[in-house]
Amino acid sequence: MSTANSSAGGSAGGGGGAVTDRSTGRVVLGWALVGIPLAYGLVETLVRASRLFTG
Repeated sequence: MSTANSSAGGSAGGGGGAVTDRSTGRVVLGWALVGIPLAYGLVETLVRASRLFTG
């Protein structure tokens, strides 16, 4: 009984690290794909709004 729990926990822990690394990479890539254009659009909006209000 403890052998089954030990091997199941060991395989989940070993595979979990690889999945976590891959998931982290995907999350970072996803945020970059969304965040970079969002930041660019926000900066452009602020620049154009400042031109509008300052003349």
